[in-house]
Amino acid sequence: MADKKRPPDLSDLQSRIAAAREREQVATRPDPKKRAMASGYGIAIRLAIEMVAALGVSVFLGIWIDRELGVAPLFLIILLIMGMGAAFINVYKVASGFTHGSLRDLAEMKKDGKTRGD
Repeated sequence: MADKKRPPDLSDLQSRIAAAREREQVATRPDPKKRAMASGYGIAIRLAIEMVAALGVSVFLGIWIDRELGVAPLFLIILLIMGMGAAFINVYKVASGFTHGSLRDLAEMKKDGKTRGD
């Protein structure tokens, strides 16, 4: 008779799978310093876009209104000043939202008895 090959013992399969998953997670886990730096770059890019968008829209509208009405840089100057104010307000709101929001979340976590690692 032909000998039937028995399958390998599967008793420690679960522990081997868990160990392989842990090795994979350790190998692909991002470095916290790199994540913090990338987060800082993201915030800087967002603030820059807020400023450029507010100024760009105001300059575009100022030039367009000046051309339509035939007045020199009157509306360009007015809307440029308004755009600078809007850009400053937007950047202030975004920046204060990052700091105050994170402090607010931390206070709520302390009140609930949770820590950041939970």
